[in-house]
Amino acid sequence: MENKVHLLIIDDEDIILKSCERILRKREDLTIDTATNGREGLEKAKAKKYDIVITDLKMPVMDGMEVLKTLRKEQPDVTVIIFTGFATVDTTREALKLGAFDYIPKPFTPDELSNVVDNAIKARQNKAEAAMLDLLAIVSHELKSPVSVVHTTAETLYKGYFGNLSPDQQKIIETILRNCQYLEDIIRNYLDLSKMELDSLESFSQQIDLYEEVIKPIVEMPENTNNIKNMKLELNIQVKPKIMGDANLLKIVVTNLINNAIKYGQTNTTINIELTQQNNEYVFSVYNEGVGIPEEDMEKLFKKFSRLKQKGTEGIKGSGLGLYICKSIIEKHKGKIWVESEYGKWVKFSFSLPLS
Repeated sequence: MENKVHLLIIDDEDIILKSCERILRKREDLTIDTATNGREGLEKAKAKKYDIVITDLKMPVMDGMEVLKTLRKEQPDVTVIIFTGFATVDTTREALKLGAFDYIPKPFTPDELSNVVDNAIKARQNKAEAAMLDLLAIVSHELKSPVSVVHTTAETLYKGYFGNLSPDQQKIIETILRNCQYLEDIIRNYLDLSKMELDSLESFSQQIDLYEEVIKPIVEMPENTNNIKNMKLELNIQVKPKIMGDANLLKIVVTNLINNAIKYGQTNTTINIELTQQNNEYVFSVYNEGVGIPEEDMEKLFKKFSRLKQKGTEGIKGSGLGLYICKSIIEKHKGKIWVESEYGKWVKFSFSLPLS
């Protein structure tokens, strides 16, 4: 059978290699080769053209991340999938950042292996970026509900509904809340990326009320009005414009900017939210007191997977996707997004949209 998909599997565990061959060998659309370490795998990849490479992360001689980096550089058209027994958000994000299509956590079922391979083949055939959509499905269905339950329960304990907490207990609950927020950010950002990919230009032919349909619902959400840092949201709405755009996408932007103001803002201060008209544009902005952003780091903020490491934000985690998503959505609406800050004191994020 011509037009077969050439697959290379790299793993130092013989049982894994044999399991994969056993699961996939009956498929007539595949040819399968194996290698027992990263160096051997790269040598085979140089000698023969492969469509898909599945590589373990933890291996002697050369690990999977090095294999991924080399293949991305030397053979960027190869689809790389990661095998790992260490399937954390960080390793997944790092692999995706380096260009991996997807990951398979160990141990895996025959269906899990087959499904990822099928998705990789479909993505190559359709030249579609199916990797993110597949990961979104995993995150949304497997993590969203349990993380929300943990977050709600921890918040209830923190607020003292079941009795006062000692200082040490409060610190533990704060750690749980921070990590829940991080996971919820990851989930939301991947889902937002999915919405962006699936968005149709037809939605931009709809007229929407920027304040009533986008800003107001987000501002009035209980987790914003009664946030854990006791930060007050103060509105200055000078206009209530009608624009052509997608309300759901713009809600993503407003949500990200307000969440960031709460996450990085100073406890017991005020978040100023404004909507004004300036010349031929409507301008929305969110201002908060806090650690601020050094001028030299501002250009990094809107890049994909970009995360700043600065004093005052230790322990605060993020996906590095939120502001990249915001920029992409605003540019879809033919607008601009920017940041102003005085390091150590305040930060103000703004976006502008053209008048209809």
